[in-house]
Amino acid sequence: MPTPKISTLLLAKDPRTLVRFPDAPVDAAMAEWSAIQDSMSAPKESAVPDPAAAREIEALMASLCQVATNIWRAKTKMVDPVTQEAKEETRRLYRHVEGAMEGFAQMGLQINDLLNQPYDAGLPVKVLTYQPTPGVTRDTIIEVVRPSVLWKDRLLQVGEVVVGIPINLETEKK
Repeated sequence: MPTPKISTLLLAKDPRTLVRFPDAPVDAAMAEWSAIQDSMSAPKESAVPDPAAAREIEALMASLCQVATNIWRAKTKMVDPVTQEAKEETRRLYRHVEGAMEGFAQMGLQINDLLNQPYDAGLPVKVLTYQPTPGVTRDTIIEVVRPSVLWKDRLLQVGEVVVGIPINLETEKK
């Protein structure tokens, strides 16, 4: 019958199996204790990634954002701004652009085009300019120069927008 491990004997819940120290082999106990110490002091994977690997990942994410932005730009040029449908002359190519956008979505990449959305200071965008715009009643994003890109809810690219602000007729009269 194999000898049970010392830690098993010491931590036994049944008092009949508790170790009687004169019967315990000291050499086995020391070897087991040494193995426990070695496993605890074994070098663990560093929580800080390798700087070269981090730079490569950062470069990959920047390239991915650039590809996503260019596909987004192509898509916006292929769509009729009024109907939001693909223009007749670009319909065949538009299917492939849509396929690329679906591929991004499956990867967890989200491209945020906030056109005609109300502007809020907490949005992940950089405002390039504020422009007085007739017909808006509150600050509204009237142009998207570059979309915000997120990957699994992590911001990869800050969007760039132009915000339309309501025209104040009282200040114009003065």
